[in-house]
Amino acid sequence: MRSKGSWSDATYRSRVSEAEEKGAGRATFKGEERARQGEALDPLVDPSKYTDQNKRGSNTLLVPEGDEFVAPFGVAIPVQSDLDTTGSMGGNVDLAFKALPKVQNLLIQGENAVLKRYHTQIATGIVQDRVDQYPYLRTMFEPDNEVERQMGLLVPNRSGGDATEDYQLGLFMAVYLTKLSINDYGLKGYYFVVGDERGRDKLDARVLEQVFGSDVLERAFGSNPTKVLPSTSEIAGELVKNWYPFYLQVYDNPYATDWWAKLFGKDHVVKLPRTEDLAEVQAVIIGLTEGVLDLQNAVEFLGGSKSDRGKSSRIVEAVSGIPIGLQASYPNFNKIPLAGARFKGRDDIWPIGTSVSKKEKTRPLAEGKKSGKKGKDWKI
Repeated sequence: MRSKGSWSDATYRSRVSEAEEKGAGRATFKGEERARQGEALDPLVDPSKYTDQNKRGSNTLLVPEGDEFVAPFGVAIPVQSDLDTTGSMGGNVDLAFKALPKVQNLLIQGENAVLKRYHTQIATGIVQDRVDQYPYLRTMFEPDNEVERQMGLLVPNRSGGDATEDYQLGLFMAVYLTKLSINDYGLKGYYFVVGDERGRDKLDARVLEQVFGSDVLERAFGSNPTKVLPSTSEIAGELVKNWYPFYLQVYDNPYATDWWAKLFGKDHVVKLPRTEDLAEVQAVIIGLTEGVLDLQNAVEFLGGSKSDRGKSSRIVEAVSGIPIGLQASYPNFNKIPLAGARFKGRDDIWPIGTSVSKKEKTRPLAEGKKSGKKGKDWKI
């Protein structure tokens, strides 16, 4: 794992220039070139490789120092964006790539960054169609310039399939094949889906094995895996235990809105004012959920000139229906270890000197239960 503060704008700009010069502006030109030459996927974006849940997960970095361990950047928190890259959505990775400096500023590095107290780790997935060569790919969780480097190894289809896309593959991986350190404290990560279509209601074992490997069911469900695969609705019910999921909808397709509202809840469906506003929309959603923003100061948080205030107001209005302050309502929100915390053992989650048992792990509350603080409930 790399340093929280080591994201370099100069390194990012050099990759932008390379994409413009060698890839005609396509951020994923390296991954696409590998595919054209018949090379295998880079294992960093191939979900069938590095299959250990810790390697594919978001984990707090602990550095040995004498007989103790130090968390130099605080507790890891994941932000995952699964991007539809079929048909008119084919350029979504390019848009996300262009937005990375804003993501760094609004989420991580800026003075008022909404996830500043965490070691924020970002992963990017691409959602395609089961008939495509690669129905689903995803990078590792990274905190620095590896984010954009690995984005460049993805292979978006950039063409159309049927009207239904295989979003359920990303949900499946997030639930059954990904481990999150933040869950040990009863808190959750952030999972975004960006697209314009509905997903499929059921899993297909053949497609699961194609994407995740022949042993996927054993890894997901144990040595005696279930004979009956969970439905997409059942997977979503598990997803909300460890993640805050949001569907960021491009275009106004009512059937897509309805499908995702039934899956995540209507207060977790946000219609993007513009796809180019992805970074701002995600930052405001996270800030509101963390309780570090409210609907009054979110416009000021986005900043910009007076002419930008209209755009900022539209963004805040678009996300105003989400549950506000939900993460902050959980008991351990203000107790998590911060940067520099010291631990007796590598497996400990609580620092030396805390009153909480070092082996105690607090799972996230079931949705709808109160933590003692007021907060809106989710309805699935």
